[in-house]
Amino acid sequence: MRYIARYYNQRATWRPFNAANRQMNCASSDVIAATLIALVVGLAFIAGCALYYGRQISSRRIPMQWDSDGQPAWFAPRLVGLWFSFGVTAALSVFLLVLALHAPQKLTALIVATISVIGANMWVQVYHLRRVIRWQAEAPAN
Repeated sequence: MRYIARYYNQRATWRPFNAANRQMNCASSDVIAATLIALVVGLAFIAGCALYYGRQISSRRIPMQWDSDGQPAWFAPRLVGLWFSFGVTAALSVFLLVLALHAPQKLTALIVATISVIGANMWVQVYHLRRVIRWQAEAPAN
């Protein structure tokens, strides 16, 4: 009797594990590969913006946020200001992709969230750095 219980117990724990692997292996690996390509393209774009616009920024400290009246609220060192968006995008995307690998039933939602994070941070990087360049041109002395 004990062997029968062990047999059924092993089969009960074995089936869901294989079902999850089968679900992950079908077409979702292609979706994750496409998302990784989007991540690489997005990070390359953000890095390119940091390099391109960074050459135009001469200030050692750059504004990171503006008040409602258009004045800088706080400043960060130039290196942090240029590469902050890159780091945030990379960290959030890796986190969401790891979640997608561990929860394949939520793959679609996590992939949409990852693509949204990448796209939003690409826009934020361009907007922020162009705003910094405009602030630098308007400021009499930094």
